[in-house]
Amino acid sequence: MFEVTAATQYGASVANCPLRYVLGDDLTRASAQLAFADGVRLAGCLDLLRVPATRLWVEWNDSVHQSVIHETGSATDYDPGSLGRSVGVFLQGTSDGLGAVARTFWSHAGVNESEVTISPIETHIDLRGQFAEAVDIQGMLWGGLAAISDPRDHAMSTLLEFVRFRFDDAWAAYYRAAASDPETRRQIVRATLAAVARDPPLLLAFFLLLSANNATRSIPISRSVINRKRRALGRASLLDHIEVHASLDAHPTASDHVPLGTLRRPPRLHHVRGHLVRRDNRIFWRTQHLRGSASHGIVRSRTVCLSFARPRTDAAHPVDSPSNQLRT
Repeated sequence: MFEVTAATQYGASVANCPLRYVLGDDLTRASAQLAFADGVRLAGCLDLLRVPATRLWVEWNDSVHQSVIHETGSATDYDPGSLGRSVGVFLQGTSDGLGAVARTFWSHAGVNESEVTISPIETHIDLRGQFAEAVDIQGMLWGGLAAISDPRDHAMSTLLEFVRFRFDDAWAAYYRAAASDPETRRQIVRATLAAVARDPPLLLAFFLLLSANNATRSIPISRSVINRKRRALGRASLLDHIEVHASLDAHPTASDHVPLGTLRRPPRLHHVRGHLVRRDNRIFWRTQHLRGSASHGIVRSRTVCLSFARPRTDAAHPVDSPSNQLRT
């Protein structure tokens, strides 16, 4: 018989956690896209990242996260089990904000609220990058810290250099006893790692957006009224928290400002999507906006097609010199 770590052992820690975030689907998507579609930008801002509190809870809709992972090609298949699944991560950080240990939890919509699953793996984040040498896969079952990388994506591998994974001691003891042969142990470790490996990049992207000026908006959610009714019925109180949404819905305005002394005429009116901008040690979110002057025309859409014309065989156009055409 083995006694392993259960989600209930973290109930009091999460309930007493002073800062708990629930991400809106728009911010979950924005964070995932920053991590998996624009990892170079995120990796270039790692020196600005800090874990925002010594005790922190972050929760999101996993189907949105998994959709972006699939859309960006980071995963070949979409995980159908993510539909209706919420992911929560409890982080215990260092006072300087440069390190944290995270535990991951899952729950499904429509399932009893007490049925929460905890990952056997601890996720260690060190933004200083001062980890000792990583162990191999099987070494995780003996308390070692393991590293993972994505050989197809240099930016993602750069992010994961600041992350290590290890088994909870109780779960490691259980798996060492339950899995006797090396291949079974490898399968267990890989499957358990796969369930949490893509969460740290999302967290790092969220922390960056949270610190960027104008990138997010926060809405405090108080449960005091409904909790009085729940307590009267003998039910557990719901947690006060902060809902955080991405600032992606600002109404665009036109700008045709041209600096004095320039001979360049303003561009045609066109849409500029929201994006992160770094200025030295500051980062801020540039909301979507219209740029340019409508008096010079309006760019409603832009499509660029690259085609290669069929080579001609006459003397003026030899076969080995095809004509290239760029159409806009």
